[in-house]
Amino acid sequence: MDIKNWLKENWIFVSIIIFTIIIRFYFFLITKNQSLMWDESEYVAVARSLAGIQHFDFTWTLNRFPGFPMLVSLFYMIGITNEVVLKFFVAFIPSIVVIVLMYYMLTLMYEDKRIALVSIAIFSVLWEHLFWSNRFMTENWSLIFMFLAIMVMFRKSRDIGFIKAKYALLLIILLTTISVIFRSGNLFFIPIIFSFIILTSVPEKYRIHTGVTLGVLTIAGYILLNYLAPQYSFVNSFFQYQMPFSWDNLHIFYLFFQPSMLLFGAFLIGAALIVGYILIIPNRFKDVESKADVFNIMLIGGFLFFFIFILRSGVATRWNFAMLPAILAFTSFGIIKVGDFLEDKIKIRHISTALIITVLAFGMYAQYSEADITIRSKLPYTQVKDSGLWLKENTYKDDLIMSCSIMQHTYYAERNIFYPCQFTEDENLTNYILEKHPQYLVLSVFEPHPQWLYTYPQRHNESFVPVNAWTDPNGSPLLVIYKIKYEYENWVNGNVKG
Repeated sequence: MDIKNWLKENWIFVSIIIFTIIIRFYFFLITKNQSLMWDESEYVAVARSLAGIQHFDFTWTLNRFPGFPMLVSLFYMIGITNEVVLKFFVAFIPSIVVIVLMYYMLTLMYEDKRIALVSIAIFSVLWEHLFWSNRFMTENWSLIFMFLAIMVMFRKSRDIGFIKAKYALLLIILLTTISVIFRSGNLFFIPIIFSFIILTSVPEKYRIHTGVTLGVLTIAGYILLNYLAPQYSFVNSFFQYQMPFSWDNLHIFYLFFQPSMLLFGAFLIGAALIVGYILIIPNRFKDVESKADVFNIMLIGGFLFFFIFILRSGVATRWNFAMLPAILAFTSFGIIKVGDFLEDKIKIRHISTALIITVLAFGMYAQYSEADITIRSKLPYTQVKDSGLWLKENTYKDDLIMSCSIMQHTYYAERNIFYPCQFTEDENLTNYILEKHPQYLVLSVFEPHPQWLYTYPQRHNESFVPVNAWTDPNGSPLLVIYKIKYEYENWVNGNVKG
């Protein structure tokens, strides 16, 4: 098929992608020099360390898997060190790619292309996704490989280019593993996708038995983790048995759609219809679309199970991005089915299309407005970045600095940063200062500080000299850098020499 015919047949998809690129490039331009947050500062600092650019002591943990820092370090190794250029390649472009993949993934799952088109239209302005699209974060890279794994799964009976169908399972394992390496939050995607593969691969007469067996194994695994968590801190780090069940995570659907109750209502309608079809209509599991419905139900149910019963803590909305294929598909299904129902009953041609366009127009505008407000609200947050750059210019490489913005100042100042907020009282901090002799202390309103730490320099005012400060429009301090002096005879309580 030539390009002209392809464009003619896919002009709606192309239009949405062009719109997506324009919206994201607009926000890229206004955020390209924004300050990095805690997580992204750590990721990039680790990448610099891996590339040998700066020294940063780090350890891989359950919250910090190596995929993203290793990828970013490759750019540093080939000489791409400019933050804006780096952000374009590792944040902006993936935010476009993931939407394109969402479209092709949903067209494999559902015959009605309107589901894919409506889904990516919403995705293009989803406020939470727009906010994170121009930051050094792991979500989009993890989603890219997760979506590719789902695409292979839904066309595993056919060859995919040079990749033969018989290798589909190996490819799914590889893509799923890479997805998890980029983001540990996708670990629970592993049992979901492979439970689905097992469930759909067995002969139909064994399917109920297989489902029951998988359910029993899930319960057994839960009981085993509940037994191990009190004995092993590693297990307890993700299975928080000591916490109550976190039912607040059921609000996640509302949080995604809170700017627009139209879209939230459409999700509820779509989810109810799909669950109803699966439970009521017999033998629907035989066709691809019903399998897609079951997979999406498992996707939502699996992650909710993890966050409510295992992790048991409120999580950021972005931690639930893995559920977006299901959430957006159900929302699109709800809008489309209501429109089709009205057109069938009222007998007015194109009323379904008109309803879809109307709901999308109001819903997308609400999402865009929320994204614009949220993104712009973070633009003035420059004091930590500016103070870090000041420290880089006005300190020696071996200087030790104390700051509760440890990750941001590690990245911007490229110095050894110590975290003073871990102390609970004056004496502990004093002992540390007298032992390690840090040169600077940074206090700010941008990270949680113990209240006593804010007044610590005043209680030792002869040894703490403010050398730079950032204030709000009313003159109240937002961030202060103190130089620590050690030449006073009586540094602490008149009897300790610094």
